[in-house]
Amino acid sequence: MNPKFNEDTLSEQPAIEQLKRLGYDYVHGDQLDPELKEDCERTSRRDVVLISRLKKKLAEINPQLTEESINKAVRRVTHIQAEGLMEANRIFHQDLISGVSIDQDIGARRQKLTVRFIDFDDPEKNEFLVVNQFWVKGPKQTDCPDIVIFINGIPLVVIECKSPVAKQTGLLTAIGQLIRYQDEIPHLFHTNQILIGLNLFGARYGTILSDKEFFHEWKDTGNKKFPNMTEHPSVKEMLELGLIKKEDLSNNPTPQEVLIAGILNKKNLLDIIQNFIVYELEQKQRRIVKKVCRYQQFTAVNKILKRVTSEDEKRGIIWHWQGSGKSLTMLFTAVKLRREEKRLKNPIILVVTDRIDLDDQISGTFRNCNFPNPIQIRETRGTHRKLYELLSHRVGNTVLATVHLFRRPLDKPLSEAENIIVLTDEAHRTQYGFFALNMRRALPNASFFAFTGTPLDKRDRNTYRHFSPPGERYLDAYSIRRAEDDIMRLYRSNMQAD
Repeated sequence: MNPKFNEDTLSEQPAIEQLKRLGYDYVHGDQLDPELKEDCERTSRRDVVLISRLKKKLAEINPQLTEESINKAVRRVTHIQAEGLMEANRIFHQDLISGVSIDQDIGARRQKLTVRFIDFDDPEKNEFLVVNQFWVKGPKQTDCPDIVIFINGIPLVVIECKSPVAKQTGLLTAIGQLIRYQDEIPHLFHTNQILIGLNLFGARYGTILSDKEFFHEWKDTGNKKFPNMTEHPSVKEMLELGLIKKEDLSNNPTPQEVLIAGILNKKNLLDIIQNFIVYELEQKQRRIVKKVCRYQQFTAVNKILKRVTSEDEKRGIIWHWQGSGKSLTMLFTAVKLRREEKRLKNPIILVVTDRIDLDDQISGTFRNCNFPNPIQIRETRGTHRKLYELLSHRVGNTVLATVHLFRRPLDKPLSEAENIIVLTDEAHRTQYGFFALNMRRALPNASFFAFTGTPLDKRDRNTYRHFSPPGERYLDAYSIRRAEDDIMRLYRSNMQAD
C-alpha cells in the first residue's frame, strides 16, 4: 500500500492536529521515553504518570499544599490500593471527581485538606497534553498505544488508530488492541476514563473491560461545522487511486473528526468525566460495569440543565426511542443537577413513573450506580405525609415514586419551593390527565421534564400543554430513525469483525 495511506498519516496525525487546534499541547512519545532520551520525565517505561507535571498542577490548583502533601496526593494516583483493574479504576474516578483528603501539618496541629487533581470549573487551568507512540512496559508485554491524552500529567484517554482503507474491520482491530492492552499493560488503565478507536471513516469510544459491541459512535458536533467526508483531501486522493469506493461514503463529516470535536474538546471531556461516567453493579452477575454516556444522553442532560438554570420556561419533553438508555439518562440528569446544587439551591429531585415495576427498575439503577441516598416511596397509609416532609425539607432529597400518589387532588400544595425538579417517565401514558394536573397543583413552582420512549401525536396535546413551552414539541429528540441507524451500523461492523 502507498505509505501515504497508512494509519499514521490518515488517522493518527490528523487526530493530533485536531487536538492541537482544540488547545492541547503536544509531545512525541520519544521525548518521554527513558530508553531513548536521557533526563526525560519518566525514569522507566513502567511509569505512566508524568509526575513532574502532576506536581506542578497540584500546587497551582491547591496552593495551600506543602511539598509533603503534594507527594501524598501523587502517591494516591501512582499507587492505587485495589484488587483488579475495575476496582482500581473506580477508586481513582471517585478520587478524581471528589478529591482526596490529606492530613497536613500546620504548625503544632494537623489539618485535613481536600486535594483536587483537576479544576473542573475552569478547563483552561488544567494542562491537556496529547502524546503519540507512548511506550509502556507491563508485567506481560511492552506495548505502544498510538495516542495517550494526559490531563495534569495523568493518563485519562487512550486512543488506537488504524488505516481507513481497512474501514470497519480496521476500527474493530483498533478496539481489539485496546482490549488486549488492558491485559498486557493494566497499570496504564488504572486511571483511564475513555478508550477510543479511530480510522477516519469510523470512530468509537467505550470504557475499560467492555466488549467491542459496547463501543459506540458519537454523532453530535455541537455547533462545530466540518466539511463532508467526500471533500476531505485524503479521501479525494484515495478515491482517485481506487482504494475506496464513492458509494461507501456519506455526505457527513468523517466520524473521527466528529468524535474528537464532541468528546475531546476540553469542556466536554471534563463534563463527561465528572458527570457522565458511572460504575453499575449488575446484581445477577455480581460484577461492576463501567458505563459512559452516549451522545444523545449527553445532549439531553445538558439541555435540561441549561433550561433549569438560565431559561424562563423550566419544562420540556425528552423523546428518546425505546432502548436508548432512558433510565441512565434520568440518572445522569440527577447526577448533574446534584453537582450544580449551589446554583440550583440544593434542589429536590422527584423521579415519577407510572408503574411499580418501572419505579423499581429506575430506583435499582440509581442504587446500583451508587447515587447518594435515593429515597423510594411506595403508596401506603401516610404516604402523603411522608412525601410532604421530603419535599418541604430545604436540604435536597432525591425521591422516587409512582404517579398514583397524585391520583387525588390536595387541599393545598405539598410544596411551593422553586428548587424542585420533577423527572417523569412515559408521561403521555397516564399523566396527561388528572394526575398531571394534580401534580402541578401539588408542586406549583417546580420544574417538570417528561421522558418518553415513543413519539407523541395529536391525542397527546395535554402532554404538550403540561410539559412543553408553547410552540415546542420536544426539548430533545432521539428518533427511531436515528436509533435504528446507530444499531444497524453497529450490527454491520460487528458482523464484519466475525
